[in-house]
Amino acid sequence: MDTRICFRSAVPLAAAGLLALALLVVSGCSSGAGPSASPSSASNGKALEGRVWKASAISGVATVLAGKGTEVTAEFAAGQLSGSGGVNRYTATYETPAADQIKISQPATTLMAGSKAAMAQEQAYFEALTKATRYVVTADSLTLTDDQGTTLVAYAVVQPTALEGTEWDALAYNNGKDALVSLAAGSTITAKFGADGSLAGGASINRYSTTYTTSGDAMTIDAKIVSTKMAGPADLMRQEDAYLAALPKTSTCSIEGDELWLRDPTGAALAHYVAK
Repeated sequence: MDTRICFRSAVPLAAAGLLALALLVVSGCSSGAGPSASPSSASNGKALEGRVWKASAISGVATVLAGKGTEVTAEFAAGQLSGSGGVNRYTATYETPAADQIKISQPATTLMAGSKAAMAQEQAYFEALTKATRYVVTADSLTLTDDQGTTLVAYAVVQPTALEGTEWDALAYNNGKDALVSLAAGSTITAKFGADGSLAGGASINRYSTTYTTSGDAMTIDAKIVSTKMAGPADLMRQEDAYLAALPKTSTCSIEGDELWLRDPTGAALAHYVAK
């Protein structure tokens, strides 16, 4: 029986520039949470791993933005830290010389623009990461502090969204020119993966449907995509064509909390969604 679940995984990021940074695999398409380690049984950073963390407080930020696509996340895996700064994807390295000590490098990020508030929050978050020297982790929370015990970032565990049956709204798509770009203002692209292997949604102007299969974190989307034949503005038609052309190139899927990524065999991002 095909369970259509992509398991959580994390891989080191190759230093290949802007696009590669956007395409970091940070979690798998899984409807369950990762392993839950306790501080008493883990040492030197193991308690940080296996879960996706969402920031609930950031030093220098009065109220953390919580809108779809602006959430700040982190995932730790064997010395590699990755996630979303709220606007851009980021990756960094970290060391845990002792069970409660941590050192995080300056993050490398993509270069997408966002609202003034989101960009200010992201900058504050990245600065906070590099100032962290200690951490406290529990079953459902993580706190990064400085040597004086001042909270720099507080996180809560994110429960991954199920791939199947979820209404996914696209935030960005691959434009076919090696670039992940945001959707045109006022437009929407959606996707819904059915338990029966069906994939359907809106592609900007037209509705589309096809089929998909998964095995572990691997995903294949059938190139035989059926769509309606309505016409629309030239920019939206170009967006639609690029999105539909990207789907059959999918090789893996990953879910980080309520965000879904589709990637090609090289790790390049093809589509980035958020759950409705």
